[in-house]
Amino acid sequence: MLLIASPFLLDLLFFWNNEVFTEGIKHAEKRVSLLLLPLFILSQNHRLNTILILRYYALATTAILSFCLIRFAIISPELFNKYLNGIDLWEMGYEFARSINMHAPALNMHVAFVMVINFYFFKEALGQIRKTHIVWRFVFFLFSLIVLFYINTRLAIVNAFFGIILVSFFGNKTVFSAKSLKKLAVGLAVFIVLGIGFVKLFPYNIQKFSDVTFAHLDKVGKLDQLENPEAEAFNGLVTRLSIWKSSLEVALKNPVIGVGAADGKQEVVAYFKDTNQQFLAKYEFPVHNQYLDFWIKFGILGLAVSLLYVFLFLYIGIASRQVLCVFFFILFASANFVDDFLIRFDGIVFSGIWLSIFTKNALDIKLDKLK
Repeated sequence: MLLIASPFLLDLLFFWNNEVFTEGIKHAEKRVSLLLLPLFILSQNHRLNTILILRYYALATTAILSFCLIRFAIISPELFNKYLNGIDLWEMGYEFARSINMHAPALNMHVAFVMVINFYFFKEALGQIRKTHIVWRFVFFLFSLIVLFYINTRLAIVNAFFGIILVSFFGNKTVFSAKSLKKLAVGLAVFIVLGIGFVKLFPYNIQKFSDVTFAHLDKVGKLDQLENPEAEAFNGLVTRLSIWKSSLEVALKNPVIGVGAADGKQEVVAYFKDTNQQFLAKYEFPVHNQYLDFWIKFGILGLAVSLLYVFLFLYIGIASRQVLCVFFFILFASANFVDDFLIRFDGIVFSGIWLSIFTKNALDIKLDKLK
């Protein structure tokens, strides 16, 4: 419970380091769920049916998001027509996410997890249950994959691809067996065919994953030298690298105790201004890297705790042989490398509740072995 609650405990330990105590309380309040969730879940005497929870969660989320996508097409037909005609494709997933009051990268992290869960149950159904069940599980896998591609966050799509590979092979005594290769082929075939279909329908995807992502890497820390950084670099890797470069320099100014949870972003924005990085200062970008963010706020202990919290998923997944927990580690670890989900309430609760559920499952398995 204490390990899961460790980000919240950091808030308590370094509370004195905030310039304004009320702002410190606001940040701690968001992370108090990391104390409450494991307290309620891990203290249960009865077993949790983790597999059933995962299945219903994936089915419900897929159904809700599919409905929201249809609703979006109805209430925003002008945007759909723009996308179909190849206009402003960069905003496609962001506008849909805004229509349900969510941040596109955060939403697509959820969808990537749901899509891999749906594939897991589809894979488990092959050759074991009735064909009608297999068809329905395939349909939910397909719908979640469509939503994933529509929101179109690069990292989530890459993670989902590797998630299919991981789920296909995990748990087999002979990893490269004919059965596991067949299941892998089915999943990747659907993924690739649908991916090709989206590229044909929205050819901007090729540009987004290549030229837009890796353009102007020689301008790291010098974005103002670009004629129009909003158009040329806003969605590019160069902007992330420029933010990280400045954030690392801020972290190294106070490497031991940090600057306080409430003052981290202000220190980074102030550094943008001090170093005359007008584009970054104008938009007041957050750190976009959870590990750097905690280092800035809580010093070297914050960096250690952020890594500990994320790697708990890997430890629990391996201990319980739960492939979906291992995949969550890959997804959450990589997502926090390019964003900071432990400062967002949705990211805090999303990770906290699943870490608690997977941990309860691991403890139940350990208890069964002791009986």
